[in-house]
Amino acid sequence: MKVKFMSTDSKARRGMFTFVAVIFILGIVIGGAYVFVLKPGETENQPASEVVNPNG
Repeated sequence: MKVKFMSTDSKARRGMFTFVAVIFILGIVIGGAYVFVLKPGETENQPASEVVNPNG
């Protein structure tokens, strides 16, 4: 009795590739949204005199 491993092997490989590709694309989308929507590191454009109280 012969068992066909080739079709199962091919299915498994395709499934793993699809899984990794989806995770990779999801990471790129989430990273892009973080950078372009939330704008990390952006500072308020306030002069230093308004931030520090000169009267103590």
